[in-house]
Amino acid sequence: MQRIILPEYGTIFERTTPVNSHLRIFLHQTCTPEYTDYMQQTKFHDYTSTLSVYELNRFRKYINSPLYNEDERLKDFTDVFLPFAKTNTLNLLEEKDVWKKVFGSTKYNHGKFVRLLSDMVKKIEHFLIIDRYQQQTDLQYASQLEIMNERKLNKHVPELMNLAIIKHQRKPHRDAGFFYSGFLLQQQKNLFLENKEQRSAEKNLEGVIDALDTYYFVEKLKYCAAMLHYKNFLAVGGEVPLLGEIFKYLDAKANTNVPAIEIYRCIILSYTEEDGSAHFNKLKDLIVAHQNLFTLDEVKSMYVFAMNYCINQINFGKSEYLNEILFLYKEALANDVLLDNGELSQWDYKNIVTTALRVKDFKWAEKFLREYKAKLPREDRKNAFTFNMARYYFATKNYDEVLQLLQEVQYNDIFYQLDAKTTLLKTYYELGEWQPLYSLKDSFRILLGRKRLITPQQKANYLNLLNFAIRVFRMDVKDKPKLHKLKQEISIANNVADKSWLMEKMNEICPD
Repeated sequence: MQRIILPEYGTIFERTTPVNSHLRIFLHQTCTPEYTDYMQQTKFHDYTSTLSVYELNRFRKYINSPLYNEDERLKDFTDVFLPFAKTNTLNLLEEKDVWKKVFGSTKYNHGKFVRLLSDMVKKIEHFLIIDRYQQQTDLQYASQLEIMNERKLNKHVPELMNLAIIKHQRKPHRDAGFFYSGFLLQQQKNLFLENKEQRSAEKNLEGVIDALDTYYFVEKLKYCAAMLHYKNFLAVGGEVPLLGEIFKYLDAKANTNVPAIEIYRCIILSYTEEDGSAHFNKLKDLIVAHQNLFTLDEVKSMYVFAMNYCINQINFGKSEYLNEILFLYKEALANDVLLDNGELSQWDYKNIVTTALRVKDFKWAEKFLREYKAKLPREDRKNAFTFNMARYYFATKNYDEVLQLLQEVQYNDIFYQLDAKTTLLKTYYELGEWQPLYSLKDSFRILLGRKRLITPQQKANYLNLLNFAIRVFRMDVKDKPKLHKLKQEISIANNVADKSWLMEKMNEICPD
């Protein structure tokens, strides 16, 4: 799900560094030393880097089981790499250590080493499949029932079927996966009745169809909602087949009793109807009431859907939806929805502060800033806290603190640089410091011209803010005609960063 972007406060990106596959091939083919850093660029390294300590311990049992592995070389290989993997030091694992453990004093052969890695990767992949399957008890029950039905072990089916259904109903989540496994169990129940060759077998067909329909509706509506979401910024087009028919069917049913269906249905209707406010209000209530029925990732997506509806409304001038976003953030925080392994992203931290400051909930903003500082990733903590405290002090008109804190920010991210320059610009304006303001104007222009990571659209947004701010600062407050003209020009202008602040300043000097 695309991260939400709060309007007029800069753009937020999650960036990853793509692997240059051509460079990787070049390295593999041309490195001449006997031992190279080849292993760090392989699928083996990628897989093992993602395994938790618990998974690594289970993998040791797997690789030492004669049922899954009889290759002693892979057992020796596992003994070498596990200590490194458990301590997140795989980058220190060298081929020579692996080779010596597995092949002894045999002369190093790169082709042989590559085959060893390939064999290990296959084992890791097979382990991950088995490990995943062992955690999915519903699918295990369905598979066991399928085996019993295929072998006509009819007298043993009812007991297992009853146990499987009881276990299934006790599952905490009611997502698509829950309804899919429910369909599989109903399918096996139907097959059992057919194997008994009783006329009552027909009665369970309705249960199979209902279970299949529920699973289909949840998945269909979820992907339809995602399609509508991505249409806002990607070239995703086309009509969604059967969506109208599904809605007609759901409208005909008095109550689906499936929160997932109702939530995704509200998302779609709030995005597609001219006035989707009633559907948004229902969506908000449904998410708050039923968020414990879904996995953390799915709940996060639901909150993002709701927040993006609010942002669309804000872009249409309905600033009251900022309060709705803050409400959603508070609910998400109260339920630890935004935490990933106990940590809060610096970008979520910034967005939450931005929202709270824009609705002038200063007391809560300061409390949040201090309480959640410890939940920021260690490498981002000081910078994110210092920068956002500066923005808090600006909003509360404590301008001297702003200037002091911004000097402490480490500008290793272009968007921190841009937002810091913007905050400095506004602070100098509020203090009436014309000389630093003009000096900042020149350094701001240089920054915008040099940074390639800034898109042309973003560059235009910040340049427009800079130009308008200087014009407002220079404006003769007694020249009412020119003031009205500038105010009108700003109000109709597009692509202006922090336009709301500019309009606020114009309203102060030209209230009419």
